[in-house]
Amino acid sequence: MLKSGLTLLSSFGITFLLLPIAHSIGNDEIKVTQQFYEDCGLNKKSRTLAKLIREDQEQLRDRLSCSIVLSKIAQNKAEEMAEAGEVTHYGEWGSPNERLIKEGYQLDIPEDAMGSNYVEAVQGGEAIPVTVLDKFKNSYQHRVHLFGEHDFFLGQDQIGVGYAYNWQSPHVDYWVVYIASEKAPVESTEAIENN
Repeated sequence: MLKSGLTLLSSFGITFLLLPIAHSIGNDEIKVTQQFYEDCGLNKKSRTLAKLIREDQEQLRDRLSCSIVLSKIAQNKAEEMAEAGEVTHYGEWGSPNERLIKEGYQLDIPEDAMGSNYVEAVQGGEAIPVTVLDKFKNSYQHRVHLFGEHDFFLGQDQIGVGYAYNWQSPHVDYWVVYIASEKAPVESTEAIENN
């Protein structure tokens, strides 16, 4: 009798505690959150990793918005790695910096950095987003980039994540994270003259 009474009481308490929370978060707010993370990645696993990176207590950026353009490029790269069975920064598009530009992202990067990688983190062999994040955190180069631990990276304010799966490939699971920033739009001479 006591056990069933406690179960009933705890069930009532949970329901009572959840009601104000459920009421305070409207359907529109939930939809906005879901839509916001949809731009972070094209599948559930990539969106989960993006959310973990953005909301990690060690993230130093004040703002890190989702970019559907970066997500599409990251997904393409993850699928290419899964098909080739390789985890690599370089491919048919060249360096990660070059790839973003060639695929339509207006990358803000110094000219002399074009053949390098200032934007991409890749990993293979792990299926769970939390484990992927832990491995990135334990790699100095990835950590500095993903969490903005250097002034250059701290200025990067957009993220896109890709995830691909190929059971017949050596690593099975393939991850690509882009964190970058776009060039500010250039005003045309006509617009400047009209002001």
